[in-house]
Amino acid sequence: MKKQLEITDRTRRRFVDAFWALAQEKPIRKITVNELTRRAGYNRSTFYEYFTDTDDLLSYAEKELLEETRQTILRILPEDSASGNLFQTNLFSIIFAAMNEKMYILMGPNGDPGFLPTIKTELVPLVLPHIPISTDTPNFDYLIGFVSSAMFGLLQQWNERGKDIDTEEFSQMMQALVLRGLSAYIPSTSKSFRKD
Repeated sequence: MKKQLEITDRTRRRFVDAFWALAQEKPIRKITVNELTRRAGYNRSTFYEYFTDTDDLLSYAEKELLEETRQTILRILPEDSASGNLFQTNLFSIIFAAMNEKMYILMGPNGDPGFLPTIKTELVPLVLPHIPISTDTPNFDYLIGFVSSAMFGLLQQWNERGKDIDTEEFSQMMQALVLRGLSAYIPSTSKSFRKD
């Protein structure tokens, strides 16, 4: 029985690995069962023993990746960090460290458009205790929505631009933008904006 479980796990793993390899080469919605079976070294009937279709495999791969990312964030987050202190210092670095290339593939233009909302639903609750905003704050959901959208939007753009900014500099920029907005980067001016 144990031997059969090992074979089952190994076979499923080969299909998932084949999926990620193909996802680096082409849009995930264009990956076919034929390509997956060829890459994994199995036939179509074996694929269908494990997954109903490519969407089922995508769903499995996403759930596995989210759990891996969740565990990484939990492992990195300091247990004794006071609410707000971590947000002011290195919360963004921690989230950033938990991201891997697979996350960027799914968030990118050739990825899964439904993945970003799933990331927010799954991962944002992990960091809420470290954000200095009370759930009683008026419009709390909008504030958290802004922070998470800004953070993941910046991560997505940074990846699409080939990570053209140093990791540390990018993390500091993201933190400054979320904490202080564009005013952290726009020089102050005595001129006021006028409508013409």
